[in-house]
Amino acid sequence: MTDEAPEIDVQIGDACEIDPAAGPIEATNSVGESDRDVLLYVNAWCGDCRRAIRFLDEYEIPYRTIDLDDQPEAAEVVQALNRGSRSVPTILVDGVHVATEPSRAELATIFGIEEAVSGGVLGRFRRS
Repeated sequence: MTDEAPEIDVQIGDACEIDPAAGPIEATNSVGESDRDVLLYVNAWCGDCRRAIRFLDEYEIPYRTIDLDDQPEAAEVVQALNRGSRSVPTILVDGVHVATEPSRAELATIFGIEEAVSGGVLGRFRRS
């Protein structure tokens, strides 16, 4: 998908889930460009959102989040990108909508990460 986010005045600074005391998250060379702006629209209770965040954390990909429960006005952006649906996570990279509710395999493709597949399980988990 290449839909660009509509122009809506949403303040995102306070919704950032990155702990400022921990310092900036540095991307490793294996995940590509570290200067990409990765933004996730999420709900704290959403399992798919937690999975996407775990993936980004695992590969040390810097990101920002906006929780729709904390900033309900951000739901307008999500609905505009998803044909009226409040589906999360909705992911933008450099302001371009790249995915909604992606699987782990889709996340790997989006971020250019090769994960081994063994026994039908994606990622670093392999059968002995």
